Order: sequence, then structure tokens, then C-alpha cells
Amino acid sequence: MRLMFAGKMLTFAGAFAVLLAGFAASAADRPRAFLELFTSQGCSSCPAADALLGSLENEDGVYAVTMPVKLWDFLGWTDTLATDTATKRQMAYSVSRGDRDVFTPQMVVNGRKSVLGSDRDEIEETVSRFASEPLPLPIDLSVSGGILTIDVGAADIDIQQAELWLLIVDESTDVPVKGGENRGRKLTYHNVVREMRPVGMWKGKPLRFDLPLSDVEKAPNAGCYVIAQVETFRGPGEVIGAAKLDRLFPARTVKAQR
Repeated sequence: MRLMFAGKMLTFAGAFAVLLAGFAASAADRPRAFLELFTSQGCSSCPAADALLGSLENEDGVYAVTMPVKLWDFLGWTDTLATDTATKRQMAYSVSRGDRDVFTPQMVVNGRKSVLGSDRDEIEETVSRFASEPLPLPIDLSVSGGILTIDVGAADIDIQQAELWLLIVDESTDVPVKGGENRGRKLTYHNVVREMRPVGMWKGKPLRFDLPLSDVEKAPNAGCYVIAQVETFRGPGEVIGAAKLDRLFPARTVKAQR
């Protein structure tokens, strides 16, 4: 399903205290793909993509999150997981690409390429083209004493700076849909982004960010991702680094390579 719109580029701001830290990670420890699925409970084409995302997350070197949007709330069912943040992010991607066309299910690969979220062949071909190597910027996450520590290393790339984002996710969520195009279906969502906030700016040198867990979601199945994304004058650009924790309470580090 598609919707055309006109709007202005969205900007984001905000950061936490930064401590300088040395950090290095091997390429084998870094993911190669960060996938964002923009989906809606009011879209009959989306359940196939929602299920596909769950299997893509299990592939080596692939991180995948669900971004529920409000695009089709007017069709008879208000998406129970959709957020303004995800909805605006999808539109911001559209502006940055210059096509001003948003649709569901939409998969964005490494912030660089948009594809149909239910087409496994197209997604895998796009990952092969745009994510054949590990993401260049090493990021490591750890938890101790109620503090989430984000270590960001250095990278030999021609990029001066990138925004760091913390994404709090629910690993798995079931939703019975009682109206709209998916009426009567029980849909399962994977790695649903419940909150997304900026945590700082990487400017080419190793950094350490300490974030109190009291500031983030305490749901027992909450996990998190941290991504480093280039901001262009038109909007969000390339994702150059990513890391994740499967559980924040307690936290368990998960490597990209299993």
C-alpha cells in the first residue's frame, strides 16, 4: 500500500554525557545489515512481511527491527503499536531519497535502499549489494550496575560524524486485530521499536556513553539496539554501525555471528 505526501525534512537533537574510551572490535563481531520494516496492522499486505522479518533476524550478520506506523489508521483499525517516531522516520527517509513516496510493507536496508518488505528475493539481493561487508563502525554494548555502556570505536571511512540512536524493542508481541483489512487475525511482530532516542554524536574518535537504565523501558522482554547513522541535509542517511542486547533486564550480549 502506498501514500504520497509532501513535507519538510525532520531533524533530531539531544545527547547524553560522553566519556572518551578506547575500543576495537573485529569485523566478525559486527553486523553487515540493519533492516527496518515499516508496517501497519491496517495493511493486508503486511502480515507476510512481519513474518519474514522474524526469519531474517536469524540470519548471520543481519539485525532487523519493526517500525509500526500510523499510515493506514484511517482504514478502520488504529495500529496499537504504531508511534509518531516511526511514522515520521519513514517520511523522513522518503524526503532524503527525494521520491516522497511511502508505502507498507517497506524495508529500508542500512538506511540506503528501500525495498518491498515482503519480497525475500529482493531483500536478499539488496543486502548482497548494499551490505556485503560488515558495517565499518564498531559499537559494543554492556550493562553493569544499572548502567548501559555504549562503546564506539574508530573507522577508516570518509565520514566525519554520525548520530547515535538508542532503540528500545520488544522481542515478540502478539496483536489480535479487531477491525480493518486484517480483521479477525492475530499478528505476531518481532523486535518492535517502542522508543527511539538520540544519545550522542560520533565524530571520528572512540567514545563511551553511559546511560542509566532507570531512563529506559523496564519491560521484562525489553532489548535494545544502538545504531550510528549519517545525517544528511535532506534527512537520515547511511547506517554505518549497529549493536544489540537481547535483554536489558538482565542483559545478554548477542554477537552478529552465531
